[in-house]
Amino acid sequence: MNHRSVRVIGMTVAALACLAGCGGGEPLDGSAPEPRPSAVPAYVAAYRAGYTEGKAVYDSSGKGAAVRETVWGGCTRRALQAGGAAEEDRGAWVRGCLGGVARAPEQLPTGPVTKRTTDAEMLERFRARARAEGETRQADHVRVLTVVQLTERDYDVELSTDYPAGPPGKPGSESLARSFAEWWDGDHGRDGTARNVLVLGADGKRLTAQRI
Repeated sequence: MNHRSVRVIGMTVAALACLAGCGGGEPLDGSAPEPRPSAVPAYVAAYRAGYTEGKAVYDSSGKGAAVRETVWGGCTRRALQAGGAAEEDRGAWVRGCLGGVARAPEQLPTGPVTKRTTDAEMLERFRARARAEGETRQADHVRVLTVVQLTERDYDVELSTDYPAGPPGKPGSESLARSFAEWWDGDHGRDGTARNVLVLGADGKRLTAQRI
C-alpha cells in the first residue's frame, strides 16, 4: 500500500470519527437531536420588563416614586398598560417594578409569580347585590370570579364573562366593571388590598379594567 492510499484511509477514518463524536450530521439512529434550552422564561422576561419600568419611574420622579408605586399601588396599575410584557405573568412584572422603583438589586423569580384562585362565594355575593339593585342581567354574564394575587399584599379581581371577543371598552363590560367597583367596599374579609377589577371576554382576553 503506497503513502497516498494510507493518507486517504486516514482522512476517511478521521471524518467518520468526527461525525460520531463531534456532533455533525444527523444521529445514526434517526432520532431527533436533543432540544436546546428554551428561551428566557415568561416570568423572568416579565420581571425584567417591570424592573426596567420601575427604574425609569424612579429616574424621572425620585425617591417619592417608591412610596407612590408601592403604597398606592402604582406598579400594579402600570402593569395593566404594559402590554404583552406583563400579561404573561403580571405578578412577576409588578415585583420587578417594585424592585426597580426602590433601586433594589435584581432578584429574578425562580418560577411563575401570579397566583389565581377562583372564588364562587364572592361571585354569589356580587350577584345577590346585583339582584337587589335590579342588575341581574348584567351580573349573569359573569361565569367565574378569580382572585389574582400579584404580591403578598396586592391582588386584582378578574370577572370571566360570556361577552363575545372584541375591542376593549365595550359598553357592557365597562358597565359591569363599574358596578363591581361600586359594590366593592373594603376587601370582603381577604388579606391585602384589591387594586383593579378586570372584565374578560369569552376568549379570555381583557375587555375592560377599572380601579377598585
